[in-house]
Order: sequence, then C-alpha cells, then structure tokens
Amino acid sequence: MEKGRARRFQPATAAFEQSWNVVELTTRKQVRQKVNDLLRQCNDSSVTTSEMRQELLQGVAAFGNHFTTQLVRSLHRNDDTERQSIIWLLTVLNACETIPLLQQMAANKTLPRTIRLAASLALAGMGVTAATIEKNRRVRLYAIS
Repeated sequence: MEKGRARRFQPATAAFEQSWNVVELTTRKQVRQKVNDLLRQCNDSSVTTSEMRQELLQGVAAFGNHFTTQLVRSLHRNDDTERQSIIWLLTVLNACETIPLLQQMAANKTLPRTIRLAASLALAGMGVTAATIEKNRRVRLYAIS
C-alpha cells in the first residue's frame, strides 16, 4: 500500500525532459519585458515613429526571432488598447518573420474573432493581404504602335 502512495508523489521523468536552461528563461523574461516597455512607450505621445522603429530594431537585434514571436503572441492580450498598440508595433516593424505567424492566426477559427481580426489588421498594415498581393502581381502590357 505504502509503495503505491509513494509512487504517486514521485515526479514523472517525461515531465522534466523539457527542462529550460536558466539563460533561456532569463532571455524569455527580458523579451517579455522589452515588449511591455514598448507597449508603455506607445501611450507616450512624445515618442516618434522613427524612435519606436529604432527601439523595435534594437529588440530584433538583441533577441532575434524570439522578439518578433513574442510580439505576435502578445496579440492574445485581453485589453483592446494594448492589442491596437501591438498591431501598430507590428506594422511599424514590418518583419517578414511575422507574416506566417499572423497568417496562421488570422486563419485559425478556434481563436477568438478579435484576435483573428487583429492579426488580419497587422497583415493589412504590412501590405500582405490577398488583395494587395494580387494587385502587385498584375502585369500591365502596353501596345506599342
């Protein structure tokens, strides 16, 4: 009997196979802090778009794809004003790495409508919608007489 109870409280080995490195956890925390700082700066009217773009590029330079991924994941926030700020940040950043993630979010019917709409708005702000792609694909032929 007691052996059965003792086993119940022993950690499963499969659960700890995905252990995180301390450096990875610190980096993830720093990325989240950077995104939160950028969101706070969005509400500051003294910050210009070029300064914000510079901050975004510094975040990409420091953290790479982790930064852009965290920015896209931040669309899951409940606050509408924060979500609008994130859309604006994604539009200003205009990173190619975010396009597949945003397209997946926009097409995922299991996500709430507000999040899918936010992803679609970010794509539209970056000029990556079906209409803009089709418009740019058209080849204009002119007759020379």
